[in-house]
Order: sequence, then C-alpha cells, then structure tokens
Amino acid sequence: MNRNVILIVVIALALLGAIYFMFGRRPGTVSSTLCSNQPPAATGLTNEGVTALRIEDLKEGSGPQAITSNTVRVQYIGRLVDGKQFDSSCQPGRTPFEFTLGAGQVIPGWDSGIVGMRVGGQRRLIIPASLAYGERSPSPNIPPNSALVFDVELLEIK
Repeated sequence: MNRNVILIVVIALALLGAIYFMFGRRPGTVSSTLCSNQPPAATGLTNEGVTALRIEDLKEGSGPQAITSNTVRVQYIGRLVDGKQFDSSCQPGRTPFEFTLGAGQVIPGWDSGIVGMRVGGQRRLIIPASLAYGERSPSPNIPPNSALVFDVELLEIK
C-alpha cells in the first residue's frame, strides 16, 4: 500500500514538472547569463577611433530573431571606451530593459545594433558618439561626444 502511494506521488510530481517545463515558461524567453558571467571590457578603443557602429557577436542565440518594430527585453552593461562602467541593468534592484526596436526609444546604435539578434544571444555594440548621445549627454557619467560600448543580451521578443 505505501509503495503505491509513493509511486503515485512520484508520478504526479514528474507530471507537474513536465507540465511546467512545457507550458510554464513563455516561448522565446531565456534567463540571463550576461549578469552572472560578465564579459571583459573592450580594450584598445578611443573616442576618435570609433567612427562607425561595430557589432561583435559574443554568443549566438538560437531563438527568434529581432526585427524592427519588435518589442524586446534585454540585459545590458554600458561602458565608456576606457572600460569604465556607467550603467547596467544587472545592478541590484534593476530589471531587464524593454523597448520597441526602431521606435526611437533608445539611441540609434541600439536600434541598429540589436536588429538581427536572436533570443539568447549576446552582442557587443561599439557605438560612435554620433549614434549615441553626441554632444548632449544624459548623465554626468557620460562625457559629451563619447563613444560607448554596450554588452547586450536579448532575453525575449514580445
């Protein structure tokens, strides 16, 4: 009798686990690894040397591909070309950042640099000042006319 009860409980738990695995997570989402395993800062860059958007895939994703007009959720780490971090969604109390590609909600370097990423992918965007904030910095941590380096992980396309 006790064996039958234990067997039924084990089967029920296995079935609940399988149901959660199949239906509990939203399709096209991944959990972040960028925050727990941060890539090293880029080296050898100068503001004057960054004249065009450079895209480096740090990790290829295997999920859906982001296109203009998609709403996406990302984790990111923002640095100056000297490696100094000025912002990150990985900081305690922060959450992934959500925006619509191509809607002008972010700097042009992000709108261009995230298109084509696949969910689960990580990309380094090396962005010239002209595609970042230019002369009008939004923060005292970002000098005017600064090229910026963002490590971005695409978590979800909504």
